[in-house]
Amino acid sequence: MENFSRPVETVAIPVAIPVPAYLGDHHVDRRAVLPAVEALQILARTLPSSAGADPRRQEQALFSHLLAIDPEVREIPVVHEFTRSADGRCRSRLMTVVSGRETKWTRKIEHASVFFRPEGGGDAARHGMELLSSLADTAPEGPVFTVSARRLYDELVPFGPAYRNVLGDVRLSPAGASAEVAGGGYPEAVGPLGSPFPLDAALHAACAWGQRYRGIIAFPVGFDRREIAVPTRTGETYRCRVVPLPDEGAVLRFNILIAGPDGRPVEVIGGVAMRDISGGRRKPPAWVREGQ
Repeated sequence: MENFSRPVETVAIPVAIPVPAYLGDHHVDRRAVLPAVEALQILARTLPSSAGADPRRQEQALFSHLLAIDPEVREIPVVHEFTRSADGRCRSRLMTVVSGRETKWTRKIEHASVFFRPEGGGDAARHGMELLSSLADTAPEGPVFTVSARRLYDELVPFGPAYRNVLGDVRLSPAGASAEVAGGGYPEAVGPLGSPFPLDAALHAACAWGQRYRGIIAFPVGFDRREIAVPTRTGETYRCRVVPLPDEGAVLRFNILIAGPDGRPVEVIGGVAMRDISGGRRKPPAWVREGQ
């Protein structure tokens, strides 16, 4: 892991997260949970301009604990704690505060954290985009197993309509996955990082790959680096490519490329980490597993 310079400032910002109805479509075990892509959007939206960081250049993201969403709640109180370092990097953490009986104790639970790199550094950002794009766009297809979007969401990634943004078929092969993904139909979800839905849908393609070739249902738990060249938009259609990296124990790792209709990369994510968070309780259906 990269060594970051010493912190020079830490600030805790109370934030009330609005809970639009569409978030209820993102659920695990019949419980609505905040998607990782929405957590990153919240941190980017509430990052103070004085931090001097670029939210579109991200490193070492971790998604530590699921944040459950009560269906009766319209706002969730959270804390955005950010620490600015001497080299300009900024670490942002999304946390909730839990209190004991009669507030005799309190405990912070971290749900997501990410490093935002300093503003500027355009050459470094372009180099990172080119490097990650080359990693994500050179693998051969190999023998292809096709899963329709309908079957993907009915049987493999059973989310509600708002989070069904893979279009057509997911093409799976040992070398990776590819699919057409949508920017979603909720303009209120768009923020500094663009629409959260294309990356979320690309993660669904990665989840399908893990079910096919590793026999596990894997959820994102972090990534190494993310570069956003052109924020994605509501109503637009993109292409995603998911390329597996060597596994790290029980953790699956991928590079992900999201490109516009002209084929140019709009976003690249390197070293996406995904693993089974169910303790082995959830298993893929037999029809999708290779060799079954």
